[in-house]
Formats: sequence, structure tokens, C-alpha cells
Amino acid sequence: MPSKTRIVIASKGPAARLRRAFARAGHHAEVVPLARVVDAVQDGVEAVVIMAPRAAVLAAARRLKTRFQMPLLPVVALVARPARLPEQAGPDAWIPSTTRPSTVVERVEELVRIRGAEREMVRLSATLAELAAENGRLYDRARRDAEATALLLRELQHRVRNNLAAIQALLVLERHRTPARPLAEALDVAIARLRSMAALQDSFRPDATAVDLAALAQAVARGALDVFGATEKVRCEVTGSCTIASPRAGAVAIVLNELITNALKHAHASTIGVSIRASDGAGTTELVVFDDGIGIPAQPAPGSGLMIVRAVVRNELAGTLAFLPSERGTRVSITIPTAARERAHGAAVGASAPGA
Repeated sequence: MPSKTRIVIASKGPAARLRRAFARAGHHAEVVPLARVVDAVQDGVEAVVIMAPRAAVLAAARRLKTRFQMPLLPVVALVARPARLPEQAGPDAWIPSTTRPSTVVERVEELVRIRGAEREMVRLSATLAELAAENGRLYDRARRDAEATALLLRELQHRVRNNLAAIQALLVLERHRTPARPLAEALDVAIARLRSMAALQDSFRPDATAVDLAALAQAVARGALDVFGATEKVRCEVTGSCTIASPRAGAVAIVLNELITNALKHAHASTIGVSIRASDGAGTTELVVFDDGIGIPAQPAPGSGLMIVRAVVRNELAGTLAFLPSERGTRVSITIPTAARERAHGAAVGASAPGA
């Protein structure tokens, strides 16, 4: 037991000899009337010795053991042990009142050491319980992270597969183009299309559900200008902004790339723009791609990128394409229904089908 341990001696009579014995052993003993024993036990008190008749000892011990967090407080009764121990909380040790004070001190020191070890075990048990709870939380978090990672990997695999399928389809279209392009031009067009797919990947995070159209248009335009060496010659401006669902963003990137590429290769434009506008009331998003070039011929050349644009807008985006009046150059409007409107349209079509 550490030196200067605080002991409370609750007595109905003289307790000077016992107090001196504790003092000789290096402890601080305070003698208080039995009626004040509960109030005398404050923080730092390590043990209580009660010198009183048996009934008074039992009553005082019961009050001490049930007060606050005192079940581990050693309580020693300096009275003979009863033949039958009480069922309720009682003293931790019974020492006859005729016992030498030095022996009483030794017994109290032993109890204090035992109770100190028990308190340490309680503290360690609480610490272990906290660690177990924290381990449980960490396990749940790791499980959720693993599930999220697996979901992201599946989504990434799905997007890569879709992009590869789109690239393959574009290359097949180019192979069967009539008339065939010169090899260098065909490679430039293919590179521009690949750049548009790369721009799409740069425009969203793996966990994103939507893509910002302005950022996508800027990235596609930069790639096309770079491929055709027009970065310093042609100005590109993007106005407006809204988002589109990630699964549809690839089709939008293809459409933007084909229209911007046409403006660079055939219209000899010095300015190319993309205007983006969302109409919540109509449930649509409108993209207008315009330039200040020579304009589109009344009969576009067969196999041009417009064929790809029309097919993608109609089949992949369920949208419409229109040429708008323009004093100079070309203005192409692409109207894309939102996902909610597209679902509603599909449901209406299904309901009106025979046998629906």
C-alpha cells in the first residue's frame, strides 16, 4: 500500500491507539464520528475502519457500499464476526476488537492492495470493452469501404467496356466510310475520337453519378483543337452549365467531338462555341454547337460525322437534332430528354403497346 494512504476510522469511542498505529506505518488516518462516516469518505480515501457494535457496523457498511461508486472501497469492521453473515452488503473483513493495532494495520493494507488490483482489473476491462467496440466499428467501416470499392471497380469495368465498345463502333464506321479518307486524316479523326473518350474519363470521379456538361465540352474541345493543331488559331467558348447522368455522358462526348471536328476540318471556323441550357419545365437539356465558318453544304458529303451524330442522338440519347438559322456558320441544336422524362415516355409507350 502506498505511503500516506488515507484511512477513515469511524468510531463511537476512543480510537487514538489505532490512529497512531496507522501513522507509524506511514498512513494518514482520520477519526470521525460514526454518524458522519459517509460524508467523510471523499476522493482519495482508500479504506474505512468501523469501531462500533455489530448492528451499527452493518448499517454503516451498507450505506458505504451502496453510495456512488464505492463497491470496491474496503470496509473493515473492528468487531467479532457474526455466526451468520448478512445477505446484504456488509464489511469486507471482520477483526475482533481485541486485535493488536499493528495487526489491524497489516490487514487493512492487504485489503487495500487487493481492492487496488480489483479496481485496475475493472479499468482494464472497461478499456478492453472500448477497444472491442472500436474494433467493431473499424470492422464495419472496413466492410463498407470494401463493398464501396467493389462497387466502384464494377462501375469502372462497366464504363471501360462501354468505352471500348464505342471506340470499336467508331473505328468500324471509319473503315466502311465512302469515300475513304487519306490515312493521315483517318488517324487524326480516330485520335480526336479517342481524345473525346479520354475527356469523358477526366470529367467525373469513379463514384460520380452525373457529369458536368460544361467541363466535358471544354475537355472535348481542347482535345480536338490539339489534335488538329488549331489551339492557337481557333477560339472555343462554352457557356451555361448543367449535369447529365454518367451512363449518357459518353454519347454526349461523341456528339460534341464530331460536331467540333467537322467545324475544324470542313468549316474552317475561327470561333467554335457550345451553349448549354437545361429546361426543368420541359424536362430537357439543349446543347447548341455553333461556329463562324463557311457553313454546312445543303447536301453533306456521304460518310461525314453527321451520320454518327444523328445515330447517337437518336439511338443513344433518345433526343433530336436540328439545324438552326445562322447569319454565318452553322448552328446545331441537340435536345436531350432528362432521365425522368425518358422513363415516363418509355412507360407510356409500353402502356399503349398491344397486349399491355
